[in-house]
Amino acid sequence: MADLKKLIIKENTKILSKSTPEERFWKKFKFAAAIKEFGSVSHLSFSHEAPYYYTVTSGTKVNVYSVKTNAVQQSISRFKKTAYSGCIRRDGKLVVAGSEDNSIQVFEVGTRSILRQLTGHVRPCHVTQFDQDNTHLLSGADDKTLRCWDLPTGDEVLCMKGHDDYIRSAATVAMCPDIWFSGSYDHTVKMWDKRSGECTLTMDHGYPVESIVVLPTGGIAISSGSNKIKVWDVHRSGALLTTLSNHQKTITCLALDYTNTRLLSASLDHQVKMYDLSSYKVTHSIKYSAPVLSVGTTAKNSHLIVGCSDGIVHIREHPSPAPVPTKRPLSAINPGSGGYFARGKNIPPAKKDAVSGEKETKRTKLAQYDLHLKRFQYTEAFDHVVKSRHGPDIVVSVIQELFRRDTMKRVLSGRNEETLQPILTFLVAHVTNPRYCSVLCDVAHILADLYSPVLGMSPAIDKLFEKLNKRLKFEIKVQERYMKLQGAMECFFTATGLS
Repeated sequence: MADLKKLIIKENTKILSKSTPEERFWKKFKFAAAIKEFGSVSHLSFSHEAPYYYTVTSGTKVNVYSVKTNAVQQSISRFKKTAYSGCIRRDGKLVVAGSEDNSIQVFEVGTRSILRQLTGHVRPCHVTQFDQDNTHLLSGADDKTLRCWDLPTGDEVLCMKGHDDYIRSAATVAMCPDIWFSGSYDHTVKMWDKRSGECTLTMDHGYPVESIVVLPTGGIAISSGSNKIKVWDVHRSGALLTTLSNHQKTITCLALDYTNTRLLSASLDHQVKMYDLSSYKVTHSIKYSAPVLSVGTTAKNSHLIVGCSDGIVHIREHPSPAPVPTKRPLSAINPGSGGYFARGKNIPPAKKDAVSGEKETKRTKLAQYDLHLKRFQYTEAFDHVVKSRHGPDIVVSVIQELFRRDTMKRVLSGRNEETLQPILTFLVAHVTNPRYCSVLCDVAHILADLYSPVLGMSPAIDKLFEKLNKRLKFEIKVQERYMKLQGAMECFFTATGLS
């Protein structure tokens, strides 16, 4: 006699959300570390050359982090007051930072020694950057000036005036080293020519500018102020291409990813949003526990770093592909040797291979309800799945098997209050679920036919039948409203030609 096959549990199709390749890319970033700093993380800067260090500016410190260990590699704390805009050079050897005491300091990463201390600004310096040639510095301060410094000599080369309020952001252009951009609280974004020291283009953002980024070609500039991001076409005299307003509060930071094809924005609404620069649409967003002040990605987009106002540095890591193992060449085996006859001994057989001398496989262990069905104990099988903590999928699968064997009415008949109560409780809980509605409604009809003559004899059973009646009536009303809404929408789509 053949063994009874296990009851096949019906698995409902999971509703999958439509995800784009960009969304899947950002979702692969997994939590790696959350490091507490001593103050708000106001600025992040990244080196895109080995060993790929990045700096975190917080309070009176600029910490240099290692990508490999996600830990502090060097801690620079030689500031008397709050440090601003700690920026690491592309080769990862020098760090420059402004300060609330109006000074600019240049440090060597390896020794943390001060190489240059530049003075000239008369107000706190909030913006510092290395120029594309790595031998000049760019700085902007609350004194409304943008200055250029010669790194080897420490002399001020140029002082550019034109803003009417604090300068809080600046950007250089990778392919145009003589062009600089600056953003100010006077609502403007200005483009400067370093050769003449003059402003060649002004764009009105409409709100105090918190951050700006420029694409490597210099043709597109992006600014943020209030909760709006504006994209400017520099080649068309600063024409406004588009305005993005996906945040609810002030946008504090903009950043480009390593490939310069994605834009990241951080905001006081605790959100970090990612945009596709080909369409300027949001592709993904991440919510944090505190307002976000800074954001960026490391070299090759291996890490996503986010700095918050509560001093937490959130580090997410993108899983790198596992290295492909190289196959070792097989050494020649002499015919007649022991290794010759042992060839293929450890290779597992394929599914289609016939294995001689194979041991008899163990019989699969049947569940309790399968054992009852095997012994034709249908009532015991049904009571077991209803009373135990089995999920609704298993209960409905057993009910379908009983309907297939034409024994459902016999299983439900002849019950008392104690055995009928679990069945009605299950129906009340799941009868309106679209996945089980068609099967459970048939069970409800059988119960109504069997026990309607004896209603009123048990208050507990009467209460459960009343609950079941209310659930079904409420579901019918909801479905009627949905049908009316569907009809109205079809009329609207037909009238507007959107069908």
